Amino acid sequence: MDLSMETVRDNLELARELVGKALGSSGEDGRDVRIMAVTKTHPPEVVTMALRAGVRLIGENRVSEGGRKIRAVGAEAAEFHLIGPLHTREVRQAVRDFHWIDSLDRVKIAGEIARRTVDRDQVQPGLLLEVNTSGEGSKLGFQPDAGLLEEVLGQMAELGLKVSGFLTIGPLNGSLSRVREAFALLRDLRDRLRERCCVPLDELSMGMSDDFELAVKEGATTVRLGRFLFGGRRRI
Repeated sequence: MDLSMETVRDNLELARELVGKALGSSGEDGRDVRIMAVTKTHPPEVVTMALRAGVRLIGENRVSEGGRKIRAVGAEAAEFHLIGPLHTREVRQAVRDFHWIDSLDRVKIAGEIARRTVDRDQVQPGLLLEVNTSGEGSKLGFQPDAGLLEEVLGQMAELGLKVSGFLTIGPLNGSLSRVREAFALLRDLRDRLRERCCVPLDELSMGMSDDFELAVKEGATTVRLGRFLFGGRRRI
């Protein structure tokens, strides 16, 4: 389908309205929830379109594809987040191009990030740990075990890395109750680890085009919208 500036702006406004309603229904009208535009497979022109519509967070799934777009539109144009898998060979480019790495799922990768930032007195990107709250084998991420995550956070601290929170993906074909349970689990883990590890862990990136309202009700600070903004079925 042809994509217009007006369509993206209208979809963004609708997303903001739905976020506001979700916050209101959960009694948290004043809580801030940021909308990330996921621009994977879209050309740089669509990134620019999203920015002109008012988006300030851009999410990309692939390091090389995202890097090309960042160079095309300018790193200062937005806050760019890597939300897809990160391999050891890609760390150098990822820490160079992206402001945030939201999908950190292995301590080995964290060590490489530290080697290329902390050990060289460079600014580290923002970091979120990906947690597999749905238990689906097809998904990456740390297991949703508080003891394990506490150990991982300790290892991050030893590396000199600061972790700001967590990312998860809801069950792809689950019932609404199961999806909401996955989001509630991440929030509960965050709350418990805040106390146990004495770290803020303010960020909860959860919720995509089909389930972001549920994620907002369960405490999401960022929702990641691709199809909702740029194509596919719109909900009214």
